[in-house]
Amino acid sequence: MNKVIMTKLQRFGKIRQLHTIISQETIKPLSPTPPHLKIHKLSLIDYFAHHTHMPLIFFYQNYKYSDTNILKKSLSQCLTQYYPFAGRFQSPSADHIACNDEGVKFLEASIDSPLDYFLLKKEQDKTLDQLIPKGLDNHNMMEVQLNHFTCGGAALTVSVSHKIADGVTTLNLCNHWAALTRGESPRNPSFVFLPKSNFNIPDYQVMGTCKVEYANRIFKFPNSKLNELKKTINAMGGIAPVNPTRVESLTSLLFKCAVGAATTKSGCLHPSNLFQVVNLRNKDSKDFTKLTVGNLSVMVFVEKMDSGQIELDQVITSLRKEIVELQGVRDMKELGEVLEKSVLVFMNGCPNYTFTGMCRLPYNQVDFGWGKPDRVMLRVVHPGSYFILMDTACGDGIEVTVQLEEDEMAIFENDKELLTYAQHI
Repeated sequence: MNKVIMTKLQRFGKIRQLHTIISQETIKPLSPTPPHLKIHKLSLIDYFAHHTHMPLIFFYQNYKYSDTNILKKSLSQCLTQYYPFAGRFQSPSADHIACNDEGVKFLEASIDSPLDYFLLKKEQDKTLDQLIPKGLDNHNMMEVQLNHFTCGGAALTVSVSHKIADGVTTLNLCNHWAALTRGESPRNPSFVFLPKSNFNIPDYQVMGTCKVEYANRIFKFPNSKLNELKKTINAMGGIAPVNPTRVESLTSLLFKCAVGAATTKSGCLHPSNLFQVVNLRNKDSKDFTKLTVGNLSVMVFVEKMDSGQIELDQVITSLRKEIVELQGVRDMKELGEVLEKSVLVFMNGCPNYTFTGMCRLPYNQVDFGWGKPDRVMLRVVHPGSYFILMDTACGDGIEVTVQLEEDEMAIFENDKELLTYAQHI
């Protein structure tokens, strides 16, 4: 086992070095991957996914410092079923993952801070990055970091490549690992291959890489306020109310306020695109199950709306129309056309606002034997305007992580309509 000990606290600007890496080990599958599974082909949707990792952080107050060998052993068992996650990309442009059992790096860190410092955070600032593995690159599929806090408690970060998994797959992997840690026998995942059709897929991996400073804030929307918002939106529809869900209501409000902030900053109207991630597992298909591994989420969009024409009920109606059209997709050719169109809209020069809804997915139920997590956070790791919606740990509302350009955030977080329903954590 490789041990790295940092002997000094360092300062980088205003960010104090909080973590000390105390151990590092590579965890390999308990059983070798069979020869016929050594190549995992990228699917049609994988090709559209960014070459980035998605760090998911689980915070546990009731964690007791115990033998981490239990976690490592159960992870080894888990990787036998989730074998591509122990593999590697041979090159960033590769069309497959080599399932060579090279393994997953497992780091342990001591954090010179109490857990409450992170549980009460109102933003995703750079201190959060100290809970995330630092060796992430385009070649490895997954890394893990177990962080021990002063005064007890822990945060377990699971960071998975978006090229192989969406949020649902990452959640399923974590639940599988957690069940094994508790000594249970979870259901095994399934794999389905969506072949890459002959589409001219535009290269949009470089989008959003310009040197813009982004701010990140976290807001809580209590269920009582969301019910008020739903009533307000229904009143807009007159005799034909749209009866929106909590997520639909909140998405439309956040989009309107974000576009309004950008308009106020620039002094003029800018048509903007709303993108929403939709899980294909919810589509009526015999090919996909809740445990199907891979990227099975696509983006639907409402194109070129500006703050002068954004009515909350109309945004919801437009999104529903796009989702209905997606549900009507019959084959890979039509799905490829949907994906290709989404990328072209994403690249049309208008500001893009991307919404990921993680509500009603049991992220707050991932139990490694320490009880349910007290908070779960998905770290936003790449530039752009993003909104991540997740149920609060106690189920009394929705927690939203918002990333916008700094000067737009200063306007957004003071929007009177937004603050009618929101509160800073």
